[in-house]
Amino acid sequence: MKKKIALIGNMNNNFFAITRHLRDLGYDAHLFFSSGLSMDHFHPKGDSFSLDYTNYCHEVLWLRKGFEHVDEDNVRGMLKGFDFYIGQGDDAAVAYSCGFNMDVYYPYGSDVYKYSYLPQGYSLKAKITYPLRRGKFKITREQLKKGPISKYIRGAIVNANNILAEYTNEDFENKLNGLNYKGQYKHVPMPFIYLKEYESVQDWGNADVHWRSIVNKIRQKNDFILLYHGRQEWKTYYNEFTLKNMHYVMIGFANYIKKNPSAKASLVMIEYGNDVENSKLLIEELGITKHVHWMPKMYRKDLMFLIKNADVCCGEFGRSYLTFGTIIEAMQMKKPVIHYRDDSLYTDKYPSLYPLFNASDPEQIENAIITAISNPDLVKRMGEEAQAWVKKYFVQKPVAFLQSLIEEKFNEGN
Repeated sequence: MKKKIALIGNMNNNFFAITRHLRDLGYDAHLFFSSGLSMDHFHPKGDSFSLDYTNYCHEVLWLRKGFEHVDEDNVRGMLKGFDFYIGQGDDAAVAYSCGFNMDVYYPYGSDVYKYSYLPQGYSLKAKITYPLRRGKFKITREQLKKGPISKYIRGAIVNANNILAEYTNEDFENKLNGLNYKGQYKHVPMPFIYLKEYESVQDWGNADVHWRSIVNKIRQKNDFILLYHGRQEWKTYYNEFTLKNMHYVMIGFANYIKKNPSAKASLVMIEYGNDVENSKLLIEELGITKHVHWMPKMYRKDLMFLIKNADVCCGEFGRSYLTFGTIIEAMQMKKPVIHYRDDSLYTDKYPSLYPLFNASDPEQIENAIITAISNPDLVKRMGEEAQAWVKKYFVQKPVAFLQSLIEEKFNEGN
C-alpha cells in the first residue's frame, strides 16, 4: 500500500511542486490549500499545463469565514488517515489547531519573522468588547479563548518534528531560533520548483501561455531584455525584511541607456507589489519610459515563457539571500541573474555556488548589463551552469532528504 502524505498550504505554489516530486517517488501525496482572488496566481493551475492536478490537489474553504469560525470537524475529516504531514503557513496553522502536528514544516519567511511574533492571545479590549460583535465578526467565548491564528502559526513551527529551510542570513536565523523550536532544524532548501513541467515543453512557440504576442513583440524589437519579475518593494517600509532595493535595477538600467541611447534594450517588470506606482514615477524621472515594459501579475507558467525570452534576470539588492523564488525560476530557465550575494555566508554550505553577476548598487548593475551585452557566450554558459546547480542542490538533494525523513518515520514504526 502506498504511503499517504498530506501537504498543507501552498504559498507561492511551493507545495504543489513538492507534491509532484513525492508522487513521482511513488507516494500517495495530496495537497490541501486555501485560495482566493488575491492568490489566484498561486493556484496549481498556474504552474501546470495539464489538469492532472485535479486528482490530488484539494482547494479548501477552512478560512473562508476567518480563523475563529474554522469548522474543525471538517478539517479533521479531510486530514485524518494520512501517514506523514508537511505544512506551511496559515493552512498548517489551521491543521495544528485541529490536532495535527507537522512532521516537516517549511518556513517561507514572514511566517517566522512576522506572524509568529504577533500577540499569542487577544487584547484586553477584544476580550471586553467581544459580546458586541455582530454578523461575520461575532465570536463566542470559546473562540476567544482559543486565541488568534498567530498562536497556531507559531505552534505549527515550534512543535514540528523537522524544520527545513535554506540558510539565508543571520537576521532570519535569529528570528527562527528565537521561537525556541522543539524539533530538529536542518539547512535544507525547499524544492519548490518542478523542473519536469517545463522541461517537457517541446514547443514553447505553441505552449498554453498568456500574452504570447506581447512578449514576442518585445523580443523582436530588442537585442537585450533585462527582466525583474519580483515584487516592487523599495520605498514603502513594512519591516526590515521587505525592502528589496530593486529600484537600483531601474537606476542602473537608466545609466546604461543614457550612455547608449541607441541601444535596443528593454527592462521588463511585473505590476506586483506595494511600490508599482512609485516605480513608474521613478521611471519617468529617469527618462526611460519607452525602454520599460510592464506586464500584469501572472501565472508561473506564463512567467516561464517571459523568462525564456529574457536575456538576464534580476534578484534583490538589499540583504543577501542565496536563493528565493524569482532567481530560482530564472536559473531553471537557464538565465543568469544580477543579484546581491555575500558568498562568505554560504561557502561552507555548498562545495560550489551558482554563477551570477554579483551587484549591490546601481553602478554594479550597470556594469553587469554592459558585460552581459558584450558577452552573449558568457551569458549562455552562466545560464547553463546555474540550471545545473538548481537541479542538483535545489531539487535532487532536497527531495532525497525529504524522502529520507519519510522513510525514517516508517522504519521506526515497523
